[in-house]
Amino acid sequence: MPEIYTKDNNGNFKSLGNVDPGKLVNTSVLGKYIKDFWTDKKSGKHPELGKKHYQILQTDLIAKPEDLFEQLKQNKFVFQDFGPLKIVNFLKNAKLDSYLKPEYVEHCLEVTTHQPAIGKGEFLLVSCFNNINFSDKSGDLVDNEGNKIEVKGTHSAIGGPKHFKQMNKSIMFSIYNLFGTNPDFPDLTMECAEDLQTKLIDNPQQIRKTMLLLQNNNQESNSLAEAMTALFNEKQDLLNIVAAAHLYAYLKLQKANFLFAINDKYFAGFATPKDLKQSYEIIKNHFKVNGWTTGNSGITFTLRAG
Repeated sequence: MPEIYTKDNNGNFKSLGNVDPGKLVNTSVLGKYIKDFWTDKKSGKHPELGKKHYQILQTDLIAKPEDLFEQLKQNKFVFQDFGPLKIVNFLKNAKLDSYLKPEYVEHCLEVTTHQPAIGKGEFLLVSCFNNINFSDKSGDLVDNEGNKIEVKGTHSAIGGPKHFKQMNKSIMFSIYNLFGTNPDFPDLTMECAEDLQTKLIDNPQQIRKTMLLLQNNNQESNSLAEAMTALFNEKQDLLNIVAAAHLYAYLKLQKANFLFAINDKYFAGFATPKDLKQSYEIIKNHFKVNGWTTGNSGITFTLRAG
């Protein structure tokens, strides 16, 4: 049985000892706080989430509802680079470890849906920070000032249903036709990227055309192709450069201000890169790139562990 805490009149935590949480939580009081917390603005396209939060808190709350929601009212998500940080420390980082069981994080991460989509980690962020809401339009999350957060989990595609093209045989044949041959690969695997990288080093006149074809935005960008070409000439790191281009174009087209990434053990946050080089540094230093497979609207990637 967990040790339960409450606040005294001076705002200091006071232990109530090993008390059954079910005897501490007044469900009618909890319901009122849930209703006030999950406004239409906070719920966005997901009006059912207040009920889900209520169910989780009935299991994982280890403080009085008024104490938890007083802290939640003060919790503000700050748009600055951080991490990777361990998920097991999430509640401590969010100043909520005195109010909630550690299992709260796991239970929140299990809250996902297909349509309207809720990705892994989104419910956790919205439920722990007063200024973060589900979007009622496009995108994942939005703060009270309208700043947008894109959330990406394990093996997430850097693309979306609008403005982006899917990998297909035509793209691969168009690329390999530049070198007078047919592809031995159905899509842009890691092995394929290594093969293309060798061909590009031997045929530098084809770099720019290849970079145009490897963009996943529907309207190919000459300026982005030029930046990709310059970066390839400097780094000779094709797969990560393509991933950086996909990430840069995706966040720009989504008009996102921030990227929140999460895997099974870590989470991290990144301000939207201002150019391709910044995007490349994010990819190179923090993500494992899995390739651009047939049917996906962009390269898939996963936040690296630590």
